[in-house]
Amino acid sequence: MNKKGISLVELLGAVVIFGISISLIALVLSVIFNANERILEQSQANTEGTIVISHLENLMRQFSTTDYSTCVENTNCVILESHYTYELSGDSSSIVLVTHTPPNTLEISIIEGNLYINGVIHEIRNFQIHQDSYIEQTTVGNQLELKIVLILYMSEDKTYTFTTNQTFVLSDVPAS
Repeated sequence: MNKKGISLVELLGAVVIFGISISLIALVLSVIFNANERILEQSQANTEGTIVISHLENLMRQFSTTDYSTCVENTNCVILESHYTYELSGDSSSIVLVTHTPPNTLEISIIEGNLYINGVIHEIRNFQIHQDSYIEQTTVGNQLELKIVLILYMSEDKTYTFTTNQTFVLSDVPAS
């Protein structure tokens, strides 16, 4: 080593070591930022999907389904029907059978990447509904088993699937 300063080789060695250190730090920061973006997207998808599925489940649970029909133009569609309900009488002393003519309906459909509830688009922020989402209904005896599968995506390479399964007992209007 030169007593008056550092040599060119020592300076180049220090620059190379500093450059390698900076590139490693940049690589680590890039990995951290990308992981953070994936975690944020997954968190948003879980929030959105859970909200939509909870909303659908609440609507179906509050609706007194007695029958159903399918939409003619779309296989990803179901119309839940309520032909009657039991309600408290005006003086709250008894329960009264109330028939609905025409029946009350709750239509749920997935059309061209949109979720419709009674013909109105249910807004899903930040995500789109994948074309593979579907509504499946199966009747076993007097029970309707309804399965709704929503697949959300922000980009085609990562999808998030949310499912709800509901069972309804189908029945005719009881004799009064």
